[in-house]
Amino acid sequence: MSKTPITIQEILGQDGMLAHSLKGFEFRSSQIQMALLVKECLQKKLPAVIEGGTGTGKTFGYLVPVILSGKKAVISTGTKNLQEQIYFKDLPLIQDATGLRIDAMIMKGRRNYLCLHRYHQYLSQASPLTPGLQETRQRIEEWLSETEFADRSELAWLADDDTLWDSISSSSDQCLGAECMFLEDCFLGRLRSRAARSKIIIVNHYLFFADLKVKKGGFGEIIPRFQVAVFDEAHKIEEIATSYLGDSLSTNQLVELASDIEKEIKDLPDLDKTKPKRHLNAIKAASEHLRGFFDDQGEKGILDEETLLNLREGPAREAIGGLRYIREDPGLREIESLTLQTLLARAGELGQLLEEILRTRDTGWLNWYERRKRSLLLHASPLDISERLNELLYKKVQAVIFTSATISTNGNFDYIRSRLGLHDKALESIYPSHFDFGQQTLMYIPGDLPIPSDPNFGPQVAGRIMDILKITGGRALVLFTSYHNLNIAYQILRDKIPYPIHRQGDAPRTVLLDEFRNDIHSVLLATSSFWQGIDVPGEALSCLIIDKLPFDSPGEPLVAARINVIRNRGGNPFFEYQVPSAIISLKQGLGRLIRKNSDRGILSILDKRIMTSRYGKLFFHSLPEIPISHNLSDISRFFD
Repeated sequence: MSKTPITIQEILGQDGMLAHSLKGFEFRSSQIQMALLVKECLQKKLPAVIEGGTGTGKTFGYLVPVILSGKKAVISTGTKNLQEQIYFKDLPLIQDATGLRIDAMIMKGRRNYLCLHRYHQYLSQASPLTPGLQETRQRIEEWLSETEFADRSELAWLADDDTLWDSISSSSDQCLGAECMFLEDCFLGRLRSRAARSKIIIVNHYLFFADLKVKKGGFGEIIPRFQVAVFDEAHKIEEIATSYLGDSLSTNQLVELASDIEKEIKDLPDLDKTKPKRHLNAIKAASEHLRGFFDDQGEKGILDEETLLNLREGPAREAIGGLRYIREDPGLREIESLTLQTLLARAGELGQLLEEILRTRDTGWLNWYERRKRSLLLHASPLDISERLNELLYKKVQAVIFTSATISTNGNFDYIRSRLGLHDKALESIYPSHFDFGQQTLMYIPGDLPIPSDPNFGPQVAGRIMDILKITGGRALVLFTSYHNLNIAYQILRDKIPYPIHRQGDAPRTVLLDEFRNDIHSVLLATSSFWQGIDVPGEALSCLIIDKLPFDSPGEPLVAARINVIRNRGGNPFFEYQVPSAIISLKQGLGRLIRKNSDRGILSILDKRIMTSRYGKLFFHSLPEIPISHNLSDISRFFD
């Protein structure tokens, strides 16, 4: 007689397997409801969009039905931390509790894995006199003899900023494919084979969409075909997908290619290097001319038709000409070196990519540039990813599930549905956080500060932050929407509060967070990248201060272009796009404050527009019910 299959209730129920095996397990009815909705999605082969508030246990809510379905699934996360939590903690807990065999693996981007071809190439080119080379080689050789996939994270002794890894890691640009002499021992090949046999593959959004684009081309994919895709932290999907489903090229790519070819031909005795060197120098010079073209421009900007034409007829033509010569040079093409031939193919691909990025496109695309310290990036980005998601994802797999703690706005999913192209048949549900925000939180909104457009806003906000910190004893994360206001606050606060004050940019992100966690009374000033994905439970984060409502800057090229698209079709970009996007960012910020039942804290929004504007109510409707105060004295009473 066949054994009765395990049910969701038997695993997640009040007297279920997890409750018996996991100390401190909290039964959550919303978790079971979510799991049943995911099960329905898998059975009916429909997409779903689900919001699970902080503390609802949404990770188990989708993992359990996916495991029980037996379907091959990809779980994609927005952060490395969640990726590792699922693989190293959540799945083993479910396996131990249920006795089910869960065949899962974790996959990262190519550059996280060692390439044997590049490793041996590096050793052959490195000078024996390089300090520490022999010791490093011995340590890597020992590691290679025992590692399964040669994942860089296993090398605890290798510093984050050590340039060695850049020289020996896997790269799609330099992969020799079937021609590689190390093909049988290739770690990436081993990883792919293992993934093909696994039922659950855990990736991050960056790898997922990079691979999705490669799948469209039909070559070089890493993630094997799958039946189900689950996107956790799905509020990040649009920006990441936009980046990877478009085209981008940096001047650094051109310079690195020219340098790699120079190294490869340097010691070839029978090659006349005069012409190749001239054209390689021309590629490097063209890269500098491309950068110089924008010297008097802003950090980011839109490329209009006139600018595109000037680039195509100027520095881009120089670069494309040099790349074409290198690709087609008979002397180079005759050399029997797989590495060199791969580099020549790369020259051809970069030339085609540069031409593609600089061509004038239809209104659904944006050509734009981005200046960085040592390079220039040129982009061609889709303004609406919904059609591409339909073509590359929704039509290819049985079910797609989007979930996040902050994916709804004003109590519905209209915004995320429109941005991701989810059709009306998509299942949906909101499961509010079970935290008692009425008791655990107080929202302070001052009514006497100027509005953000007032020139005195920055200094006056800094003064009010100081007043709050004196009451809370530090213990605060202060989030700004711009570096300008952050730096004003830092200059005013650093000598006037008796607590350690950390500023984003003064140290690596992980160092800042460790120092903030370890000193309970410290203060951390940060901008957009700290609005999400950080976890500081407990007393160290007892106060979250937000300088103003986090509207995306219309000065951002993609934001400006999306606004124009909505306006041109007769829509209202402010209420259709800017307000919902700001609501999701604000909800993310609030999610930093209350991480567990024992957390208590102040949420302070120093932008009175949330009280006085007609759109302010949309923010309140999207947040949990939190008591509101306009008096500093109430903060004192809250902590007393």
